[in-house]
Amino acid sequence: MIFMLKKWLGLFLMPLPFCALLLCTGLLLLWLTRWQKSGKLLVSVATLLLVTFSLRPVSVGLNRPLEQLYPPFPEGQTVDFIIVLGHGHVSDPSVPLNSQLTEAASARIQEALRIKRLNPKAHMIFSGSIAGDPVSGAQMYARVAEANGISRNDMTLIENARDTEEEVALDSQLISNHPTALVTSASHMPRAMSLFRDTAANVIPAPAQYVGRLVQGDIPLYGYLPSGRYLMYSEMALHEWIGTLWNRIRN
Repeated sequence: MIFMLKKWLGLFLMPLPFCALLLCTGLLLLWLTRWQKSGKLLVSVATLLLVTFSLRPVSVGLNRPLEQLYPPFPEGQTVDFIIVLGHGHVSDPSVPLNSQLTEAASARIQEALRIKRLNPKAHMIFSGSIAGDPVSGAQMYARVAEANGISRNDMTLIENARDTEEEVALDSQLISNHPTALVTSASHMPRAMSLFRDTAANVIPAPAQYVGRLVQGDIPLYGYLPSGRYLMYSEMALHEWIGTLWNRIRN
């Protein structure tokens, strides 16, 4: 019950659902009631928030503090295990295997494969549950790894973890105190590392999917227009900030 409540509450606090709720409420007030000022206020606030979170500078500003907290995985670092936290996929057989993964999942498995090439004897641990798809996220990672020449004997799949907290609890039991690369999105790394610290596991951060990147040249004026991509990236960051706050309140 608490898990589902957390998921629903987290969803409605994201920019698009939250702003849509404000817009719909404001329009109902404008069209069906005498509360015209309240309706105008809600519509105005929703529009302002939606545009703000869709701007590139806002998206970068929200993500960059999270992403820069841990450095990239050092090439000289040796590890015994490589953990890849789950994200999402759609196992559509009509599209190439790599294209069945979300942007985050694809970036994570590619970083894990890079670390595996640096540490050929390391054992890979993939997590990702079955959620709205007959194939688990862990199984999708395994398929991509197999396509890149990794033996199934070098993989362990965790398919029953529903969120990061459950992933960490199960992963930490497998790795004991062995040096382990933790692969997840750069913005998600601070929250994941915080949870692993509570288990005393020996994990080395290996962040992937950086979206708060600083442009090294001039941005054309149209680059400052609102964009669905930057709205999505802002949502990624807000999800992490809210998750971090939730963990602090709970603990």
